[in-house]
Amino acid sequence: MEKEKKDVPYQQNQGIAGAEPDGTDGYHPAGKISVNDIVEHAGVGRNTFYYHFEDKFDLVNWYFQSGATQFLVTRGHYASWSTLLTDLEEYLLQNKTFYVNALAYTGQNCLQEYVFHYLSEMFGQRLLSLVPSATERDCQFTGNFLSGAMVGLLLPWVRNGMPPLNQADLDHGLRTLCSCNLAVLLGYGIDPSALVL
Repeated sequence: MEKEKKDVPYQQNQGIAGAEPDGTDGYHPAGKISVNDIVEHAGVGRNTFYYHFEDKFDLVNWYFQSGATQFLVTRGHYASWSTLLTDLEEYLLQNKTFYVNALAYTGQNCLQEYVFHYLSEMFGQRLLSLVPSATERDCQFTGNFLSGAMVGLLLPWVRNGMPPLNQADLDHGLRTLCSCNLAVLLGYGIDPSALVL
């Protein structure tokens, strides 16, 4: 049964998440912090915590989903992947310490899996809005493929301390990939000499 996270104001849940805006409260990796640590920091009881969240990982996932959605939705539709990556970079940098620690955990219910599924849904819905005749299978495959690529770019960047992304390098890399034609890269019998980079 889905917990009623929406009934708690975002700021209160943000406090439960230990996500102080200035990031000075000393974060710990998600696998090492306890629910007791969280409720003590937030000033709420365990019953209040468990009323809204299944466990600490549910809280971390909620924090990403509500924060990223709130941030990305205000940006509207994306003209390009590089714009999406740049905006996602800005959001993650605003919450750097939290996300470095949350994404470091790789166990059950980890944020990495949640981000993959969240982005997969987003890309699948985007395909459906662009191609109304797309099947559920098409949307799922496309969503998973693009989400895998996005998470594959995101995780090494986070592990390397989130150095500034270079917009020109992103644009060049993505244009090169797109002009390469995935069919050639995946070996579907198209002559690579026909490519123009």
